[in-house]
Amino acid sequence: MKKVWHVSNEREGRSIKEFLLKEAQFSRQIFKLVKKNGQVTVNGEEVELWKPLKSGDEVTVFFPLEERGSYIKPEAGPLSIVYEDEDLLVIDKPSDIAVIPSIDKSQPCIANRILHHYDKQGISSTVHIVTRLDRNTSGLMVIAKHAYGHMLLTRKEKLIDRHYKALVQGFLEFESGTIEEPISRVEGSIIRRTVSEIGKPSKTLYEVEERYSDCTLVRLQLMTGRTHQIRVHMAHIGHPLIGDTLYGGVEAAELSGQALHCAYLKLIHPWTKEELTFTSDPPAIWEKYK
Repeated sequence: MKKVWHVSNEREGRSIKEFLLKEAQFSRQIFKLVKKNGQVTVNGEEVELWKPLKSGDEVTVFFPLEERGSYIKPEAGPLSIVYEDEDLLVIDKPSDIAVIPSIDKSQPCIANRILHHYDKQGISSTVHIVTRLDRNTSGLMVIAKHAYGHMLLTRKEKLIDRHYKALVQGFLEFESGTIEEPISRVEGSIIRRTVSEIGKPSKTLYEVEERYSDCTLVRLQLMTGRTHQIRVHMAHIGHPLIGDTLYGGVEAAELSGQALHCAYLKLIHPWTKEELTFTSDPPAIWEKYK
């Protein structure tokens, strides 16, 4: 994989190293990988990275081949691809499938299917999950096709905006609201989270979309990204998600876990800077609750 930059008048005089760290926004780790195992050329010629650049120079970075860990293996299986280019993959994940392999690696997972998809295209990358979903949460996910794209998308700048839909028990008192309660891990558990004074700051916005006979369809936006944040916050205000037995929800035979779906995703493309927007309808089985 390679990327090309053209040096503007304002960047003239910078060393190649400084250009890559500031203009190309390389992390120190990415820079070290390229320096050790990749290649950098200016106007088609390999040069020392301390040399200054001139206006109009063409800087090309050839990124090193990525190593794949032994914990994920290519595996054929359905993969609902919403968008794909040389940098990104956006998929619509079904519920009841994990994103990464289980400890015993006995169950299918999204990561393995992505590697199989890459192999069919001759892509040597490993899997870089940008927006991960729980096993039983469905909807839109972003995957970077290389480490550089993953680094750009996971920096502190807010390049991705996600909205979820959920079926929650009962009727919410207000049409919209903000839940701002800290979340921490439950003592003695590696899975469960809870609202706690010693937790990390967490903020969720919600808006009622429809009320049904005994549950409510809610649209939610995460302002922070804590594990199980929506599930914990909705349970905390007395409206656990349908099927979310881990947090007090009533078991639903029709659902494989909690009724939670990433329905809207907007992102700034890490390379082109184009704004991309995607939508996804919740699973059809939710219609039974109307």
